[in-house]
Amino acid sequence: MAVTTHQSLRQADPNHKICIFGPQYCMPGPFQIMLREKFFKLREDCFKITDSNGQLFFQVKNPWGTLREKHILLDAYGNEICKIKKKLWAWRYTWHMNAGQNLEERRVTMAFRHFALHTKCYVYVYEPPYPHEDDDTNYDHLKPVIMMKSSVMGFDIKIYDGENQDQLYARMSKDVARELLVGTDGYCLSIEPDVDVAFMTSLALMWDYATTDMKNN
Repeated sequence: MAVTTHQSLRQADPNHKICIFGPQYCMPGPFQIMLREKFFKLREDCFKITDSNGQLFFQVKNPWGTLREKHILLDAYGNEICKIKKKLWAWRYTWHMNAGQNLEERRVTMAFRHFALHTKCYVYVYEPPYPHEDDDTNYDHLKPVIMMKSSVMGFDIKIYDGENQDQLYARMSKDVARELLVGTDGYCLSIEPDVDVAFMTSLALMWDYATTDMKNN
């Protein structure tokens, strides 16, 4: 099984730093996404995701009726992009991102570790042939291409290159006031130019689901 390297993340288009879901999601300049969890979580609409102008950019649906364990990310027109799925039996908090035919191809594995002062996530991106979503998860021999790390208080999260921490791809800022007043999560996701916005948004969602699950358990 092959794993994507930092260089091969650009193979879809050499002008982009990261291109997973297509060049239409790679913006030429800095781009902001606002993620707001809805207070009344409907089965078909549990997160509001807009651009900085308030225009709907992505949708998140939960067709299985589970609260946080399986979700589908769609574009503003309802086209499916990927499925976000928690691995239920794992000694470390692990989430998968599936895409492709019937959203059954495992494209990304995220493994979380909680340290005394911060939480860190290791992101593994697969190359074809993609494993099926039901295949065993074994990433011990793989190298993470992307890392995510929270600040000490957990309000800021960096998404950066797995080999060079100075290569920043995106930054998440948590809306602390919203969490305290409304009781739901909200983030501002600031994405660097030529980085796949859909991919960064899916990572941000998995981070929220996983860290909330860790906190509750």
